[in-house]
Amino acid sequence: MRLVLKLLFAAAALWAIFAFVPFGGRTLSDRWATARSPSEFVERTWAEMKGSPADAPPRARPPARSHVRTAEPVREKRTAERPVERHTEADRRAVDRIVSEHLAETR
Repeated sequence: MRLVLKLLFAAAALWAIFAFVPFGGRTLSDRWATARSPSEFVERTWAEMKGSPADAPPRARPPARSHVRTAEPVREKRTAERPVERHTEADRRAVDRIVSEHLAETR
């Protein structure tokens, strides 16, 4: 049982390092997301960790995948319509009754 707990703790520590600790300005998870293959990930990470030679030309990196989602889908602009209230008189009376009940409770 202790061995399993130790292995779980070690795995959690490695995951935290992979996800949150920056090495050379980028986390390992960022490098993994931009790499095209596991071998490219290892090669680039190792080169960045030991320091690339100054005379070597920088290799172009593919753009990182975006993890940002927009709140609303893009919609076409419609002609501006004037907002219209579509409540009936019964709806207004019900709202007035509810508001007056809550005001009476708070006093």
